[in-house]
Amino acid sequence: MLTLFHTAESNIAIFEAAAKAAGETRELNHVLRDDLLKAAEAAGGLTEGVRADCRAAMQEHAGGPVVCTCSTIGPAADDRAAEGQDIRRVDRALAEAALDQGNRIAVLYAVSTTEGPTRRLFQEVAGEAGADVRIDMILVEGAWDLFRSGDPDGYFARIAEVADGLGRGYDVIALAQASMAPAAERYRRQVLTSPAAVFAAD
Repeated sequence: MLTLFHTAESNIAIFEAAAKAAGETRELNHVLRDDLLKAAEAAGGLTEGVRADCRAAMQEHAGGPVVCTCSTIGPAADDRAAEGQDIRRVDRALAEAALDQGNRIAVLYAVSTTEGPTRRLFQEVAGEAGADVRIDMILVEGAWDLFRSGDPDGYFARIAEVADGLGRGYDVIALAQASMAPAAERYRRQVLTSPAAVFAAD
């Protein structure tokens, strides 16, 4: 069984679809802790207190493999992995897939708390690979307000609009947050999503 640790309920269906597309045979156990993302947003980022709460919540599921599907709280998953838990960040698979495709990478994100952890992760993965890369973090203005207001169509359309406007200056475009993945279906160019990347890498 594979446990997926979510902070957004909508990610459950996204990962179910990605698992089916990848031919994943393990049973998926979905754990929803949306309170942790809300706490990080309220605090303006992943504070030490919120990070400790995330570690404690993740430790409760240490009996088997776990994937943290939230980019904002991903560093807490790294903490638990360093302590020996079988847990990984979904966006690490995304970063590795992006580096496989080129050195000029655009990373789109919708919520501000994602920017720091995701930038550091991409830089870390690039450093481990010894790659000289350009990583541009691009905020999709207004998208998260649409998500929080219960307008998924508007959310995905806004992401696709920004992605379409990037031009051809990048080798690869990656969507930092798992919740953004359905927007890839509306984009005219191929983009990388973390749900697809994590199952492809498994």
